[in-house]
Amino acid sequence: MNKFDKKLRKAAQNEKFEIPEQVKTKLENTLHSLPDKKIKTKRIKLLPQIAAAAACFIFVMLFVLPNVSVTYAQSFENIPVLNDIIRVVTIRNYFYSDDYHEMKVDIPEIDDKQNTEAAQNINKDVTALTEEIVKEFYKEVEEIGNDGHGAVYVDYDIVTNTDKWFTLKLTVTSVRGSGSVYFKYYHINRETGENVILSDLFKTDVYSGIITENIKEQMRNRMKSDSDLTYWVDSADGFDFAAISDSHNFYINEDGNLVIPFDKYEVAPGYMGHSEFVIEKAILKNIIKEDYKFLLK
Repeated sequence: MNKFDKKLRKAAQNEKFEIPEQVKTKLENTLHSLPDKKIKTKRIKLLPQIAAAAACFIFVMLFVLPNVSVTYAQSFENIPVLNDIIRVVTIRNYFYSDDYHEMKVDIPEIDDKQNTEAAQNINKDVTALTEEIVKEFYKEVEEIGNDGHGAVYVDYDIVTNTDKWFTLKLTVTSVRGSGSVYFKYYHINRETGENVILSDLFKTDVYSGIITENIKEQMRNRMKSDSDLTYWVDSADGFDFAAISDSHNFYINEDGNLVIPFDKYEVAPGYMGHSEFVIEKAILKNIIKEDYKFLLK
């Protein structure tokens, strides 16, 4: 045994490493299933040795090799989750609960290491929006008191997080008699470091008519296949969904298609809840800007 081996073993022995219960159970089950009765009786003695070997291996992989091997260390740095991906953390929580009212608000903050203006813009908007929601909630608690019930919840999800594109989804759920959910999507083009809205993706404003007509056609088809569905299109009173706006919510799904979501009451009666429409990439390929074709995979 050379000096390095001795040093390694000593370091592994001194390292505080608790074997996970799941691993411990699997080791016990494996030893228990061995056919030799003599071996079975020694499983208790063997377990610490196997555990020590596992601890030594993990110690080498996580602590020793990154320090002694340049190639290994660089491979850790190249893992997207550690290097290339934007971090999103919860910077503040608001919580309130009594017999009549409840609030749970999680406020996210984007940390893109470079502290870009795009990330700062989103952080400011998210903070302003969530703090306004909290303010309105406390105002309602004071005004209504025990005469009514209400709740509000704010949560977030990371929809896309790659070296080229980032999308954060904010979900606001409000309960006052009936429930309502609305969303806010934020996007960063990581190649340019800019915030992006829907209209930025396209060459000209013809995109709005193309996407709107496709959505209306999907509405018609859905209502034909299910008589319980109702969308505000081709209605007798003319109260129809008109068109999407330049800053309308959107996201790109896993198949590389554009998804247009609508909040409750935007394009249908309340019982329909919120709706989403997938715009196939084939419809967009001739109108999307070259710089954004990577989104359509």
